[in-house]
Amino acid sequence: MDIIKNIKVAEIVANITTSVSNGDVNPLEAIVSLKKLEMIVKQAKAEISEAVIIEAAKHGKTFNYLDAEITNKYSAGRYDYSNIPEIVAKEIELKAIKDKHRAAINVDVIDLDTGELLAAPIYKGGKEIISIKLNK
Repeated sequence: MDIIKNIKVAEIVANITTSVSNGDVNPLEAIVSLKKLEMIVKQAKAEISEAVIIEAAKHGKTFNYLDAEITNKYSAGRYDYSNIPEIVAKEIELKAIKDKHRAAINVDVIDLDTGELLAAPIYKGGKEIISIKLNK
């Protein structure tokens, strides 16, 4: 991994963006190549994660290694409320309310319980993106 030890991330990013901006590299070629690198990194990290945790535990909670600070910690935990009937019922009720108001997006809908006109939710559009699926 000697080749990776000396990589300067900011320099690589600048080289890629400059090459694309200058027209030296097709933007689609660049993004497909970056997607491949992303997949390589993701898969490699997943496959070595257990060995990494074992090795890092030998060095203490926080330590410096090469040009990185490494900290052993737990990821965020989450509470699971699925065993609490009151919360499950309220979540179902909230979903029904949202669905009822979503129906008012294109047409006027009257709430049969109150006789009032339902307010439609506000739509916030996403930004334009591309999706890349690598061929096997």
